[in-house]
Order: sequence, then structure tokens, then C-alpha cells
Amino acid sequence: MINKHFSTILFIVFFSALTSNTIAQEIEKDSSSTAFRKGRWLIGLSGSISSGSTKNTTNIRKTISNRYRIEISAGKFIMDRLSIGLIANLERQNFEGDVIRTTENFVFGPKGTYYLSKSETGSLFFNLSPGFMLYRDEIGIKQGERYIQRVNSGVGFGSFFTFGYSYIIYDRIALDLGLNYSIYWIDIDQETLPSENTTNADFVLNDLSFSFGFKVLLD
Repeated sequence: MINKHFSTILFIVFFSALTSNTIAQEIEKDSSSTAFRKGRWLIGLSGSISSGSTKNTTNIRKTISNRYRIEISAGKFIMDRLSIGLIANLERQNFEGDVIRTTENFVFGPKGTYYLSKSETGSLFFNLSPGFMLYRDEIGIKQGERYIQRVNSGVGFGSFFTFGYSYIIYDRIALDLGLNYSIYWIDIDQETLPSENTTNADFVLNDLSFSFGFKVLLD
């Protein structure tokens, strides 16, 4: 009877050890088959620049617009295909014509990205970045000999969503193409100069855009 119990216990221990080793090998296999594996760092840089103009040939008036955007992000894979980190985004727009306008916003906060596939060549991904926004908008209008300026500034909170595809090159470089949607709620102080009148308003900013960038994977 004792030998029977001992044999049973020995079989259970052997089976548990064999199962644990098999599971460990499968996990190691999964991790080695994807570039988005646990413990790696993901450092990213993306940006855009655009310029355009509108000309009224009737009264020979021209408006020039410029837009700049840069985004820096860093994160670490806490498990295969799931990265947690930080993101900072700076954007500036300016218009020059009868109305001169400059808009700037700076967004920073945490960032979470999940990659759907274990493929070595790339994967679809979801990204969520809740964060804070610093906002400033200056509008200048010339009325005869009088120049009126309105300054809108404030802080807010919102989220930045991305659905896209990441293509991997040599297990080190990720080229990202994404569809982005952002929405932010901002508390604004509106100041009019030279009268110095100040009012308060709530703004909702939302934007739909495409983006292209690259990231570096570091062990």
C-alpha cells in the first residue's frame, strides 16, 4: 500500500514538472516569436508639417497657414504585446492674413498600447492615452487703425485613441500607420485686449487624423 501511494505521488510530481516545463517552453516560444515581447522598451518619435495658402483674386487678399506637430513616447512591455509608458505631444498652428491666429497645445500623460498578433513581421494595435492639455490661442484682428487681440488660454483633460498597424523591420524598428481620434475638455480664460475684459468658457476640442511614425525596440 505504501509503495502504491509512493508511486502515485512520484507520478504526480513527475507529471507536474513535465507540464510546467512544457508551459514554460510554450511561453518562451511565444515570446521569441514576437517583437513585442515582455521586458523590451519601445521608444517612438513621430511628427508632421504642412503649409498652405488661400488667395482671393478679387481683392488680392492672401492667407497663409502652417501646422507643426511632434510626438515623443516611451514605454515598456510588462507582458507580451502590452506596453505601458508615457507620451508627450506638441502642436502649433498659425494663420496669417486679415486675421492673424496662432494656436498651441501641449499634451502629456500615460500611454497603453496592445498589439493583437504574435507575428514577427507586424501587428494591428490599439492605443489609449489619457492626459492633460495646456492650451493657448491668440487671435488678432485689425479694424481700421485699431488692433484687437483675443487670448484664450487654459488647461484640460481628455484622451487620445489610435487604431493602426505596426510593421517590424529586423526585430528593431517599428513603422506605424494609424487612425487617430482625440477629445479634450478645456476650461478657458478669454481675455480681450486692449480693453482687458476677461471671461470664462468651456471648450471641447476633438480631432480625427492619420499619422505615420517610427519606433525603436530596445532589449
